[in-house]
Amino acid sequence: MFGRKNSKPTNQESILLVDDDKGQLDVFMAWMGAVRPSAHLQTATNAAEATQLLNSTRFSLVISDYSMPHPAAGLDVLAAAKDSGLPVSQFIMLSGTTDNLPDGVRLVSKGDLPALEAAIEQALK
Repeated sequence: MFGRKNSKPTNQESILLVDDDKGQLDVFMAWMGAVRPSAHLQTATNAAEATQLLNSTRFSLVISDYSMPHPAAGLDVLAAAKDSGLPVSQFIMLSGTTDNLPDGVRLVSKGDLPALEAAIEQALK
């Protein structure tokens, strides 16, 4: 995009993790560091913070909680990710619900780490 700052190194994955539960985000960061040790990880605790990061950084992958703190806040993150040029195939939604998810969005249940790892591998192919 014209005028867009690309802070992602060309040979390194850059992953944005979004969740309003700070404790869960900390655990998720530690797990992601083990699963993708060479990835540059950033976090956001709400949709507005995620949108700000998406406006200034090019990400390889965005993984977002669906409800934070209100239902469907993850859809706001998805919209911002799409507006930033991120393909839907590189967006993963964490949730226990399948209500109101657009076609093509990967849904992984929170806590299902094997499914999440598989979804990450598929998204970053």
